[in-house]
Amino acid sequence: MPDKLVMTKHIGEPPKEVPVHIYERTQMVYAGSTMIPAVVECFFVLPAPNWPRVRIQARRGLAKWLFRRGIGKGKHSGIMLDDDSFNNAFKVTSKDEEFAIMLLSPGLQAFLLSKPNIDWSTGDSTIKLWYRGKIRKSRINASLERIANFQSLIADELFDWE
Repeated sequence: MPDKLVMTKHIGEPPKEVPVHIYERTQMVYAGSTMIPAVVECFFVLPAPNWPRVRIQARRGLAKWLFRRGIGKGKHSGIMLDDDSFNNAFKVTSKDEEFAIMLLSPGLQAFLLSKPNIDWSTGDSTIKLWYRGKIRKSRINASLERIANFQSLIADELFDWE
């Protein structure tokens, strides 16, 4: 099923307001013996330079437990950074490891660790913040602030990345 644009909000002050498009992704899931459409995730999309794709996925549940105990570390564990607490909380993947390391400055890593159940990505001229499940209208402003903070913590020189 195609992603559904739910709303567009803006961050920043005029004349430098930037649109953030908010989507929900629906998939068919089983409810007993019947398939029904269900929202499985939502995401906030902020325009950005055309950077290499970097995916920052929160480690959850059993995968997180196993990784912390050294099981599952290796070529499939993602790009390793200097901060073990960040590596334990997130799996980072990118075809451009140099860019991913520059993007994930210590300040940005600390910010991401403050809410480690959120997934993030860059690439295709966007920064995306991902949540599992439906959009919670009561949390939209906090999410907009979070994505603005993410953007503000990116080193200025990366906005000129070619």
